[in-house]
Amino acid sequence: MEKLLNLLLDLPKTVNEKLPMNSFNKMMDDSEGSMKNWTGTAFKVGALVLLIVTLTSVVSTGMDAFQGSSGLGQVSAILCLLIMIYAAFPIAQVVRSAGDSLSSSKSNSVDFIFKDFITTNIKVLGHVTALVALFGAICATIGWLLNSTGMTMNVDLYGGAAYAYALPIDATATFLEMIKLDFIGGVISDFFSWDLTGSTATGYTIDGIVAVGYEYAQVILILAKLYLALALYHFFYGIVSTLAKWVRSPFLPFKSS
Repeated sequence: MEKLLNLLLDLPKTVNEKLPMNSFNKMMDDSEGSMKNWTGTAFKVGALVLLIVTLTSVVSTGMDAFQGSSGLGQVSAILCLLIMIYAAFPIAQVVRSAGDSLSSSKSNSVDFIFKDFITTNIKVLGHVTALVALFGAICATIGWLLNSTGMTMNVDLYGGAAYAYALPIDATATFLEMIKLDFIGGVISDFFSWDLTGSTATGYTIDGIVAVGYEYAQVILILAKLYLALALYHFFYGIVSTLAKWVRSPFLPFKSS
C-alpha cells in the first residue's frame, strides 16, 4: 500500500522527466540568475525598435517638410532629414549600451532592481532627451541660417524624462516637507519643470539668435536635471539601504569607552 501511494505521489515527477524537450523547470529555476541577461536583452530589443520607429518618424516628417516648402526651405528640410537620420543611431546606441551595462551588472537582486535598473532608466531617458534636443538645436541653427523653419525630430521624450525624474523629486519634496523646508522642495520642483524652448529661431534678428542659443542651453539644462535627479536618487537610496541594514542588525552609533 505504501509503495502504491509513493508511486502515485511520484507520478507527476516521473511523467515530467519523460516529456520530450522539457527544459521548462530548469528555465524557471534559473530565471532569477538570468534576470540581468533578460533585462539587457529587453533593452537591446528596445534599442532596435527605437531605431526603426525613429527612422520612420524622421523620414515621414522630413518628406512632409520637403513637400510643404520651397527654395531654401527644401534645402533646410533635406539637410535636417540627413542630420536626424544620422542622429537616430547614436540615440539608439544609448539604449543598447544601457542593456549591456545591466547584463554585466554584479549587483545582487535587490540592488539590481532598486538601484541599477532605476538609475539606468533615468540615465537613458536623460541622455536620449539631451541628444534629441542637441540635434534639434543643430536643425534650428540650419533653419535660422537658411531663414526657414527646417524640421525637428518627432520623438517627444520630455514627458518620459519628467516621469523618470518623478521618483527622486517626490522623495525630495516629501523629505523636505518633513523637516519643514518646503520652499526648497518648491525650488527644486520649479527647476525640473523649467523649459527654455518655445520660440521659433527664424529671421536674421536678435530674437532669432537668442532662440537658437536657447535651443543649445536646453541641452545643458536637460543634463543638469539628469545629474541632479541621479544625485537625489543615490542620496535617498543610500539612506534607505543604511536603514535596512540597521533594522537587520540594530546597534547604537556610539563607541564604548
